[in-house]
Amino acid sequence: MAQQNSAQPLAMACWDLSWLLDRDTRHGAFASLEKVLDETQQRGFNALRLDPCPHLIACPDNGVHLDRCELQAPGHDPVEVKIRHSLQQLLQSAHERGLKVWFSSRFVDDSRARRSFVRRPEDFIAVWSDTLALVQEWGYLDDVAGVDFCHQFPALPYAHGVTRRVFNRSPDRPLPQRWSASAAERIEAYLLEIPRALHALFPGVPIGLSTTTRISEQLRQLDTSELDFLDFSLWLDDDPRYRLASGEAVPMTGLARRLASPVRQLLLDAGGMHWQRRMEDQLQRRMAFTRLRRLQPVIGEGFVRQPRHLRRLPTGWADLHEMMVVSALTQGVESMTPTSLACPAYDWLWREEEYLAHLNHLILSGSESS
Repeated sequence: MAQQNSAQPLAMACWDLSWLLDRDTRHGAFASLEKVLDETQQRGFNALRLDPCPHLIACPDNGVHLDRCELQAPGHDPVEVKIRHSLQQLLQSAHERGLKVWFSSRFVDDSRARRSFVRRPEDFIAVWSDTLALVQEWGYLDDVAGVDFCHQFPALPYAHGVTRRVFNRSPDRPLPQRWSASAAERIEAYLLEIPRALHALFPGVPIGLSTTTRISEQLRQLDTSELDFLDFSLWLDDDPRYRLASGEAVPMTGLARRLASPVRQLLLDAGGMHWQRRMEDQLQRRMAFTRLRRLQPVIGEGFVRQPRHLRRLPTGWADLHEMMVVSALTQGVESMTPTSLACPAYDWLWREEEYLAHLNHLILSGSESS
């Protein structure tokens, strides 16, 4: 376990890969990094969740690092970046504003397919130790509030290199619904060996894992004693009743899909308390697990998805998010995002500076405000 876990509450803005993918175009949401950092701070965030792309930061086996690389993320045109230069620039600007960083990697594909070489526990250890050593050399290691060694491990496409080794199947195929005993044993090795090694090298940096609802059920059978935190997503969209009521469970195209969004808003407006109670049931189950395993609970994703093209803040959606932030604080969560959509890409939400600042004030002032 990390020797020095930060007791500071964290209100995280979910930048993830956007800080790299949306910078090259003139009208990109992150075209002016300094401007977005100022806006993030104005909205009350004190931490950024970032994907530093450790597999691209680290030196390859031949010892020759090429800083220029081409990212190939699904749904995006290829983007060329200088990865070490970009990360150092961002960490310096964040440090100047007193912002912490929370590392969580999706192991995005690139033109040299380097994610395919991150297969074994020792591969994760190598890329993260190189990355953290570089951050330490730059003088920003104390700003790293946590490291999620693989986003929603072992979900695809993030754990691309792991799938064939652990489950004996192509990463083009979905993970099995149930893990065999041998697959579970191999997954457990990652949960033990990676944090153990990184703790030895960087004892002040909390190391943990993010997970989905389905995967967290599988983790109940495994040894998590080396992890410092469990970052669990909490989505109403995963609730079978909500999916059925909103039409999400039914394949839709064209007009039906366009009509579904107003239906979802009506559901939240009319039945917010009902859906809140169902989400609190999810939260309590996750919290019971983290207490049993003595893991710091983190909510890195939630709570209800919305399209990017909305014109204004939906009232029922906004109320539900505030209620869930208060519920999480009451349950003892100190590090969370008020909403995964709180980034410049969702302009209708990003414009709501007072609303986001209010949610972040609740988080940073703790349960006393709730």
